[in-house]
Amino acid sequence: MAKPPSSIQTLEGIMWLGAAASVLGLALGLHRVFSSPGIDSRHVGVGYQAVSGAGQGQSVPTGPPGTPHLLPSSFDRTLVISDPDLSQRFLLALPDLLLTVALGAIAVLLLLMLRSFREGEPFAPPNAWRLAAVGIALLGIACIPHVEAISLKALVSGSPLEDMGVHSGEDFDWALVTGFAVLALAEFFRQGSRLRADTEGLV
Repeated sequence: MAKPPSSIQTLEGIMWLGAAASVLGLALGLHRVFSSPGIDSRHVGVGYQAVSGAGQGQSVPTGPPGTPHLLPSSFDRTLVISDPDLSQRFLLALPDLLLTVALGAIAVLLLLMLRSFREGEPFAPPNAWRLAAVGIALLGIACIPHVEAISLKALVSGSPLEDMGVHSGEDFDWALVTGFAVLALAEFFRQGSRLRADTEGLV
């Protein structure tokens, strides 16, 4: 069996590292959720009409367990929960967990595609659905800020921060564009595999 090109080997190595990093990141994220005190803060954005009070100027959060606070940060604001319980830690970590799972799935799917490239079969039928799955995963990443918005709403519900327009500090618009581009590429691969099958049928 011919040795695969060095570029394919390099890409496979990168995908392996990406998959391993995703597994490690997921394990660490879950550990922070289930450990105490674990995760207790998240970078967020706030509305332009946000009231200047409600804990924004405090350097050390105070209040009973589960109380949300907004602290100034280098970029925007940091939402800090005083002594968060398990459900609050889960809501704080949920966007990162979803992103880690999606990126890990993409790494595995691309690794499987590279294996077919190694065998000289880029238009193998499974590659079309693999690319489609990558596109769907990217569209899922684009939806993470909406999931985070729901999580943040639940975290600040009933607190003075509820009417301050706390929203996601992340922007994954790139994933939306990339996802549709990959879905188009998946259709190209699907047509290519169909054309190859038709050609082989004529031989």
